[in-house]
Amino acid sequence: NVTGIGDMTVVPMMLAWKTGEWQFDTMLPIYAPTGEYKDGRLGNPSLNYWTFDPNVGVAYSGKESGFNGMLRLGYAINTENNATEYESGSILHIEGAVEQMIPAGSGYAALGAEAFYFDQLSCDSGDGATLGCFEGETAGLGPVLGYILPLGAQSLALELKWLKELDTTNRLEGEYTWLKAVYKF
Repeated sequence: NVTGIGDMTVVPMMLAWKTGEWQFDTMLPIYAPTGEYKDGRLGNPSLNYWTFDPNVGVAYSGKESGFNGMLRLGYAINTENNATEYESGSILHIEGAVEQMIPAGSGYAALGAEAFYFDQLSCDSGDGATLGCFEGETAGLGPVLGYILPLGAQSLALELKWLKELDTTNRLEGEYTWLKAVYKF
């Protein structure tokens, strides 16, 4: 078990357009190696390298039906981990979700599913890449539960999701659990 602060994400560019119940957006998240990293440790909170991840997305929010859906496509470009002299290849990633909002108490419950697909399109490289190209691939699927509580002009959103990897090649296989709380003001 390893605990610690992970890497920081900075989003210097984000644009969105909304028309009716559709929203289109693009952004450039940058993952900075600001977390704790120790060379030789099996697990680290930090990746110890920069990642630039330009991506685009589309979302549908049905106000009448309560049905929501989203699809996001990105291409993550990794830099070299200087401690290991290893550079992971670039990754194409696709995430999608559908959910149904239903009135619950003084807010709205969300029931849905999320899926993802990652495909490493370029080889790992650097002096530390002793296994050669080693391109990874994975896909996952799982349920998402949420609750949105309007608080006047503000709102509180809670989300719990569990994603199980279904098919993995040249990567660690596992399950992802997220608990997210967002206060919009």
